[in-house]
Amino acid sequence: MKKSALASMLSAVVVCAGMSASALAQDAKTTADANAAQPIAVDTHLQAAIAVVKQTGTLPAYSDALRNVVMNSKRWLIRENPSAEKDIIATVDEIAQQYKDDNDQMAQSVAIAWTRYLKEDELKEVLAFFKTPTGQKFASYQPRILGESVRGLQEFTAIMTNLIVKAAKEQLNTKGYKFSE
Repeated sequence: MKKSALASMLSAVVVCAGMSASALAQDAKTTADANAAQPIAVDTHLQAAIAVVKQTGTLPAYSDALRNVVMNSKRWLIRENPSAEKDIIATVDEIAQQYKDDNDQMAQSVAIAWTRYLKEDELKEVLAFFKTPTGQKFASYQPRILGESVRGLQEFTAIMTNLIVKAAKEQLNTKGYKFSE
């Protein structure tokens, strides 16, 4: 997967997370840990998750994410009213300036997912790992690892599909069906 495709994919994930952030944040505030009688302590729990998200380097650059949001907003509005294209572009650019510094909101939107799966003390352990040289190395290679993993899975599924299709054709041909080999 090319770096730009991966960045676009991550930006799309961030955009989706951002659009549902308020609903997710509300849900995270009311979620109770299955192993504890107490509700999740959101303030420090969410702060720990935000620290992990920022330390891992898994977020795309906020400016790139915002650029994609702005571009998509313009396309959406222009499709709806092409005659207003010039004003749409200027208006969206002007409004987007209000959001140019919302990097923390993006990190919080992503961090909510971390709070769903890891307790605060576990997040602190993850953060401690990502502050070690090994953790920092892992964080720096994580996008490449993810991209190569996706590519490896795609190659695996293509090979397996070809093997199964070939074997199925051979077997179906023996039953009188006509499949090319």
